[in-house]
Amino acid sequence: KTTVPTRIPSPYAGYSSPIYRDPTRWLCAPNSPGDACLHADLTATEILRDGSRRVVAHVPKANPAVDCFYVYPTVDMRLFEGNDEDFEDRAAETRVTLAQAARFSEACAVYAPLYRQVTIGTYIAGEERRERRLAVAFSDVADAFLHYMGTHNQGRKVVLLGHSQGAEMVVRLLRRYFDHDPVMRERLLLAMPIGGHVEVPKGKTTGGTFDTLPICTSKDETGCVMAYRSHAGGYRGAPGVGEPQRGNEIVCVDPARVEREGYGWFSRAYFPVDTTRFGRLRGTSDVTTPFVMLGDFYSGGCSDGDDGYRYLAVWSAPAPRDLRESPVDFDSRWLRMSLGLHVFDFQIPQGDLIDRVARAAEGVEDAPSGN
Repeated sequence: KTTVPTRIPSPYAGYSSPIYRDPTRWLCAPNSPGDACLHADLTATEILRDGSRRVVAHVPKANPAVDCFYVYPTVDMRLFEGNDEDFEDRAAETRVTLAQAARFSEACAVYAPLYRQVTIGTYIAGEERRERRLAVAFSDVADAFLHYMGTHNQGRKVVLLGHSQGAEMVVRLLRRYFDHDPVMRERLLLAMPIGGHVEVPKGKTTGGTFDTLPICTSKDETGCVMAYRSHAGGYRGAPGVGEPQRGNEIVCVDPARVEREGYGWFSRAYFPVDTTRFGRLRGTSDVTTPFVMLGDFYSGGCSDGDDGYRYLAVWSAPAPRDLRESPVDFDSRWLRMSLGLHVFDFQIPQGDLIDRVARAAEGVEDAPSGN
């Protein structure tokens, strides 16, 4: 059963979901006692160029002027087709939300709903069956988003964040509620469907996935879309399901440089020390904080692959006399496959993504705090 509300005029003021008015259906929501994003320990150990270390506290912004609405990626790794309907154990959802989205509380108030996402096995089901399952997932995300708009938004600008399956959900939100609605486009500060599928006609900034929403081309631009998928530098694999329509190319917006071509360092990469999927990161056996951070260590930029597949190329690029090693082994066979650095899409340029939101929020008139 799907639960997408219909025939509610934008900006959906007053809408209250019978499901998402329950605070237990949110991983993160300001003023909720169960808000994982504000109450978790996000302390990081920064590894400096000379090999020394220092502990860096995470400090959420007091009374942020803008909101972030985040949709987490696939965490249900069951190999059969289905939707996740069991929210009793939310450890996997919480773990990835803390790694990807919670640190954005430095710039915005973070909202993150639980939803009936599809299992990893659904992606190898037939297109019709997969779409039916994704529609169920999206009905939850849409209901949660409209509840946020109707109950918490109060006229504030919003950033949409999502990764992988979460990026697909963000793309659907953008197409359904923003692309052809000037009222909602006015509320959109930025959209970041990271690790998803977004395409435009070659040489254009609109068209393709969206009719009116532009791709970001400037560090000061708002109301635009930032997207990319990341691979180790030099990737030339076939795009597979990422192949764009004829005449289009996959969108790659470099979060560190936006309007500039070429390559440069990402400001701050944050990794959870225990990644679970790949085991503990290299050189972190004595790290006692939940996260490790490296500044100006990874280099990258948008690069052209094959068949219109543009991607964010990433290298370990220590400067001369930099004694650090990458906690992530880019030579791992898991990271050289078609998904590349997908699992780290948010982690490597995370500082730049947060800075992008913070910069966009500068000058936004204060609106009432969400509650």
